[in-house]
Amino acid sequence: MRILVLEDEKSLAGLIEQTLKQHAYAVHVVHSIADARAALAQPFDAMISDRRLPDGDGLELVKELRAQGNGIPVLMLTALGMPKDRVTGLEAGADDYLGKPFSLFELIARVKALLRRSAGAKGLQLDAGNVVLDTLHDTVKINGKPAVFGKREVVLLRHLLQRAGEVVGKDVLEQALYGNSGQENRNALEVAVHRLRKMLVEYGANTEVVTVRGVGYLLETQSKS
Repeated sequence: MRILVLEDEKSLAGLIEQTLKQHAYAVHVVHSIADARAALAQPFDAMISDRRLPDGDGLELVKELRAQGNGIPVLMLTALGMPKDRVTGLEAGADDYLGKPFSLFELIARVKALLRRSAGAKGLQLDAGNVVLDTLHDTVKINGKPAVFGKREVVLLRHLLQRAGEVVGKDVLEQALYGNSGQENRNALEVAVHRLRKMLVEYGANTEVVTVRGVGYLLETQSKS
């Protein structure tokens, strides 16, 4: 699951990022509405947003997204926590509203609930060929049988399944795997893709990850002979 965090207080943003990553979420942190708009050119499973930001109110971004038909689940995380503020946030299109100060345990619980509701609305499964990914539990079945995939392989598979048959850019996949942590190296994505390919073969998948040189990768279902 890939989450966008919009928070201008850098120490708090870092703490939220660390906590989410400990629960196996891929995280991208931005500190302004302008940067959030740019980041949202790529798909995210949810967004956590402050309200008081250097370039405006985070709720204005939520209104903008809803007007565009973007249904990304949004959790507002803000010091504006009075009942009237919560009502304003929910009426503006936010899905949940958590006041500061807050418990990290409650934050994770609310994120999980947000993603459960979203998964239920969208449908729980992504599939191509005989490969099926349960997006709520991040479990994989191949040819109807459970397949044990590591966290990074599941993240890669999710993004490739979401655009099966289309090329997914290297930058999109790197961001999904590593966020903006700076931990990736030049060959890290290639290594992760190699592991995913190996596991698909081992479990008898009739889909394969195809390299489009200089661009990215696509998930292709093998035609029956």
